Formats: sequence, C-alpha cells, structure tokens
Amino acid sequence: MVKFLKITAAILVLLLLFYFGFFKYRQIQANKVLIPATTETLLKINVDELYKTIAVSYLKHPSQYDEADKKGIKEKVNDLNTGLKIPANIYIYALKGTIQHTFFTRLEITDSLAFNRFVLKKLSLIKKDSNFFQSADSTICLLLNKKTVALAFTPKKQSVKKVLEEILAQKNMVKISDSKFEQLAGFSDHLSFQNAENLSRINFNDGKIALHSEMVNKWFEPAAQPKHRILNSESTVNMWLNGKFKPDLSKKNTAVSSSPFSKDNFLKFYKGYLDFEWTNTITQVDTIVGYEYNDDFEQVEKKILQDRKIPSITINLNADDKAVSNYLKSLGALDQSTGKISSAMIPLYQFYFNGSNGNVQLSTIKSARPDLKRASSEEFFYFKVDFKKLINQTSIPLIADKLGTFSQLEIKAKNSGKDKIKLESELLFLNEDSNALIQLLKVFKNGFKSSLNFNFNVDIPASSK
Repeated sequence: MVKFLKITAAILVLLLLFYFGFFKYRQIQANKVLIPATTETLLKINVDELYKTIAVSYLKHPSQYDEADKKGIKEKVNDLNTGLKIPANIYIYALKGTIQHTFFTRLEITDSLAFNRFVLKKLSLIKKDSNFFQSADSTICLLLNKKTVALAFTPKKQSVKKVLEEILAQKNMVKISDSKFEQLAGFSDHLSFQNAENLSRINFNDGKIALHSEMVNKWFEPAAQPKHRILNSESTVNMWLNGKFKPDLSKKNTAVSSSPFSKDNFLKFYKGYLDFEWTNTITQVDTIVGYEYNDDFEQVEKKILQDRKIPSITINLNADDKAVSNYLKSLGALDQSTGKISSAMIPLYQFYFNGSNGNVQLSTIKSARPDLKRASSEEFFYFKVDFKKLINQTSIPLIADKLGTFSQLEIKAKNSGKDKIKLESELLFLNEDSNALIQLLKVFKNGFKSSLNFNFNVDIPASSK
C-alpha cells in the first residue's frame, strides 16, 4: 500500500511538473514575439493564465457551470474553427503615425482553409484580392499568407494595407525584451496595457474584476494629506475628491453656462474638496399645478400636493458660500426664505442650498446640515456604488437590465509621486462563485450586444438553460 501511494505521488508530481513546465515553455515562446519598433501602445492578453484561472474555478465550483461553460475558453475558440494558433500571450499594438485607436496584431495560421472559411462566414469580411480582406465599413482589415495573418481594427476608414504588409513580413520589428514594454512580458496578469502615460493590469477572478493602474497625472494636484468627510458606508453611492485642478485645465474653459455644475462655474467656485452621497430613498412632496372650472364656469388654477420617491442626495463643496449664494440669487435661482433652488437650474429633483464657513451644501433633504469633520485617508479620490441598492431605489428598467449582474463598484486613487497617481478598482458580481470573465461574456451576449455595436459578428457561445 505504501509503495502504491509513493508511485501515485510520484506520478502526480511528474504531471504537475509537466503541466507547469508546459505553460512556462509556452510563455517563454510567446514572449519572444516581435512587435513593431513604432509601437506606442501595447495590450497583452495572457491566454494561458486566463485558461488556468477559469479551469480552477470549474474545479472549485462545478455546479456554477453548465456543459457549454465547461468547455472553457480554448474549446470555445476551437468551436469557432478559426484555423488560428492561439499562443500563450496575444499582443495587440497601436503604432505611431496611424489614426488614434487603430490596433494591429499578428497571429499564426494552422489551417488556411479553415481560416478562410472563418474570415468569410463568421467575420463576414469581403475579399479584396487573393490575400487581403476587409469588413464592409473597412474597420476590420487583414492580410495573410499561408502561415500568418496580420490584422487591423480601426474606428475610421483608412489605408492600413502597407502597415499590414510590414507586420506580416516582420519588417522594422523589435523583441519585446529590447523595447520599452519589457516589463509587460513578465506580467502574469490576465490583461495588461501600457502606453506613455498608463500602465494597467486587469484580472478576472471568481465574482470579481480587479484593475490596478499607474498613470501620469497632468490635470489634478492631489492634497498632500488627503482628508474627507465620514460618509455612510451603507450608502447607495458615495464619493469624495480632495485636491486642486491644475491651472492649465481652467484656461481651457471657454464655454459659459449659468449652471453651477458647468465645468466653468465648478472650477471657479471649487476650493479643493467635493463629496457626494446618496444614502437611501426619501419622499418629496411636489406641487402639481392644474386647472378646473368654478361655479361661474371660469377656469381657475388648482394646486395639488403629490408624494414622490426620490434619492436622498447630499453634495458638499469647499467654496466661498457667499459668492455661490450671490451668484444663484443674481440668476433668480435661489429662494432665500426656503433655500430652494430653481428646478430650471437643477431639474428632476428639488434641491436645497445651505452655505456656511466656506462650505456649500446642496441636498434633496430640506433639513440637512453639513458635518464638516474630516478623517485622514491615503486616497485623494474614492467612489463606491452599491448596484443592488441602486436598482431597488430606482424605477428605471434599463438600469436593472444592464447592471443586475453586478454587486458593487469601488474605485480608489492615491498620489504615487510627482505627476503620477495609482488607481485601484474592483467590480464585484452578485454571483461570487463563477468566474468574472464568463459572467461578463454572458452579460454582453444577453444584454449589451444589442445596444453596443462592436462591428464584430463572431457569436460568443452562451449557455441556454
């Protein structure tokens, strides 16, 4: 029995060594890929890491996946019978001198006949010559030979054939290890993205999408020691921002608007701090004006009070409260006796103005009074929305339809050096046991695909229960 267990353990160790060795070899080979020397932006899709993460999720939570899901990403790609070799990493790049948001990539072909069928039937591309294909609106273009294909995705019609020829022939290319994107090759994250101003990494785990990003900050100067009002952690939405907008941004404001929420007026009044809080739903009494006939058959005005459920919203802004008050009064938008702000200024809900000690408060709650106590924080920006509460507190079917899969979104940003910020975000799903990418694909298949035009006709396999 002991001998059997030792043999079994040895076999398992060998299998694990082979498994990890195989994926390590694929990563090494994939990272030897060449990219154009003029690459300005690089996106890396780590296919193997995605596959391993989803495979582990299948093993941990088999009941969360039906047979269609259990095929996994690789099998679903194979179901499309693309005729392409799917590498461990796929690199997609934007090049200097091309239209903004135009991306290119290069892949190997394993079955040229299958790939031609895929191009004509699944992608619905039009054959322009023996080896060049385009979509009807020219936003997808590809050039191929028997072993390789170069692809372009562009938002505007432009001539990309020459660029594709160079990519296909691997002219003017460099190794990633010899480029400014060297660090991207070593990342194990599911998606990673880099350009001159941004380095981002995204991972799809069970019930969660996590984003980590470091970016150049040219427009905002975070507070040296951020502080914020203590907001209700159970709120539907809460947010704070502590810092100053850089002068260059203010100079660009040429539009003039009477709204205090216009960029021009906001930057004029804003003094380094803003927060927003939506705690729950309250009842607000609206006055509905109608008309009826009196005994003399004369039409007279009749006011009717009507209860309406609205969000309990409070906005606090560090600002010269007297200047804001005088500005609203000059527009005839502030009732000084009640603090009401004109519905012409802020439609949808009735807001009340309260200003004191360098703080301006706008709230749908008439009796709201600002609590100016602050707590220290590492983050100069924070945002959180509870989608479950948002759906329960709104009567907009579109919100429930599009956001019903999600539980919460949280975004944090902090200063990470001169003109740099670090941003971290988590998008949580209601289903905590199913992989986030599989859930997201289902959302796009069942909800967003009809409303968002990706100009991409490949069906994402989805289960039908």
